[in-house]
Amino acid sequence: MTAHGISIVGWQAISALGVGADALRTADPTAPPVTELPQSTDPYPQDVAYRPAHFDVSALIGAKGTRSIDRTTALALCTARLLHGDQPPYEGEQAERTGFVLGTSTGSIRSTSDFTRDSLVQERPFLVNPAHFPNTVMNCAAGQCAIRFKARAVNATISGGRLSGLLALQYASQMLRRGYADRLLTGAVEELCVQTAWAHRGLIQLGKRQAVPLGEGCAMFSLERTTPQHEGVAILALRYGRYSEPVDGPAGDLALDHAVEGALACIGEALTQAGLDASEVVACCLCGAAEPRIADIERRAIARLPGASMTVHQAALVDRFGDTYSATSVLALCHLLACLEQAPAGAAGMVLATTDDGHAGCLIVRRAPAAKELP
Repeated sequence: MTAHGISIVGWQAISALGVGADALRTADPTAPPVTELPQSTDPYPQDVAYRPAHFDVSALIGAKGTRSIDRTTALALCTARLLHGDQPPYEGEQAERTGFVLGTSTGSIRSTSDFTRDSLVQERPFLVNPAHFPNTVMNCAAGQCAIRFKARAVNATISGGRLSGLLALQYASQMLRRGYADRLLTGAVEELCVQTAWAHRGLIQLGKRQAVPLGEGCAMFSLERTTPQHEGVAILALRYGRYSEPVDGPAGDLALDHAVEGALACIGEALTQAGLDASEVVACCLCGAAEPRIADIERRAIARLPGASMTVHQAALVDRFGDTYSATSVLALCHLLACLEQAPAGAAGMVLATTDDGHAGCLIVRRAPAAKELP
């Protein structure tokens, strides 16, 4: 299904690089992000590097109503506040036509783990804190955003692992084209917690994860149907599907070759949908740098594109943001948008994400063409 007619008219992010879009635009690529973890008594593994996001929840959204929210919800609410600006909550028709679509892996892993543990170790009748239960629900963050900003249109949470961000953008585009909303604040979020830190360390030891930093972050984009008055950054194409068999099976190198072919097929479909040749794409962000096989598949796929001369961003992204899993593709898109702002008007860029179970997603965006001069 085509993604023509949808534009990104604004974007914001919170990551290890800082708070807000300007933090990404002005970040010094030669300077490492601040890596100190927030004060915590949790036993984080010491042989893992981290890229935490440092932000002040109270300063961004106020202290009211934040006592029981978890880090995933805090990241989403603060990013939404940056995108919404200092305006009051939505009202009237605008409230009825504005919504949120958020990608995530499983919601807050820490909230789910802690609440489950409390139900097992606390004295009968299982003295859990009921105020913490909403955080265990996967759509908590999206729901809290809608409540705080009084957005009553589409409210959805999309779970798709590392492809969650692209799937959220695809879903939001469909909802806009079908008239269910006029504006959808769309993105993805991933928190850094002690549970994911130990899982990350274990995957590194098993050889399923590169020895890269573990990060967190959230990015959101204001999506609207394209209008002549304000086109923004146009989403030219967004393709997603299963293009090959899993690469971790017994087929070995043959499975990797098929996965490269699958990624190429996904890119080819996106280019056809966008009406572009590979030579017209000036920059590409690859999302699989944290996983050895996926990183290889994505590099090989781009290298085989006929006529391509695009600048490829891969290892530098995971070093700056850390491995942000479900937020990987949206933070990569933020990086791409910042790059396109320095490119000529009308320049196009690409985000490619693949998984070891054979799925691939490709997003192509284009900076608005230069305005035509009146005769």
